[in-house]
Amino acid sequence: MLAVSVAGCSSGNSSSAGENTEKLKTEISKLQQENKQLKEENDKLKADALTVPVNAEEDKGGVELIGEGAGTPAADSGSGQPVIVKGTPLVIDGVGEYTITKTSYAKKVIPSKPGSFYTYYEAKEPGTTYLAITLKVKNLAGEAMDADAVADMQIKYDNKYEYSTFSTMEENGGEDFTYTSISEIEPLKNGTLVYLAEVPDEVESGGKPLYADVKIEGETYRYIIVK
Repeated sequence: MLAVSVAGCSSGNSSSAGENTEKLKTEISKLQQENKQLKEENDKLKADALTVPVNAEEDKGGVELIGEGAGTPAADSGSGQPVIVKGTPLVIDGVGEYTITKTSYAKKVIPSKPGSFYTYYEAKEPGTTYLAITLKVKNLAGEAMDADAVADMQIKYDNKYEYSTFSTMEENGGEDFTYTSISEIEPLKNGTLVYLAEVPDEVESGGKPLYADVKIEGETYRYIIVK
């Protein structure tokens, strides 16, 4: 913004002073007009800077909610299906809350807080280990949930080698394992399930892509397994 200061003239020559005043008025008028134009151009530039074009394809982004009512966006895995992330609850309203809490490799898998006597699972075949994925579930339904129907998991290594899993469930606060086929999770209670796949040692050490496809309530979520 331009500003002009005008000083009064005290010369005895009133005619000359009058002419100078008229010239100053004319110059002031021109400056004010230029100032107005500059301000309009400046405002237009600001408005253009605030307008960001949106690419329609980028706006789609492959981002969707994990489950109904989850309120948490999850990036698409690149396979056209949503992902489930360790430590982030997947909430399906009126059904359950599902959280992957741990992924580990072990020749021998034991309960999280083993008691005096407990069941364990040991990889018998040479050159293999168990890949164990722990899934904590809270039942949000109005009736008991069958533990063996909570989820299905399929492991895939290097985008082509597939391994099936079986599940077991912790009991007595993690002191022992029990069969999911004879277990239930009552309404508003939690259950801790462990999904096991006996895989070659190379799966743990190979450094190639590894993920689990987790099927819950008819929807398949991808869990990217990283070390």
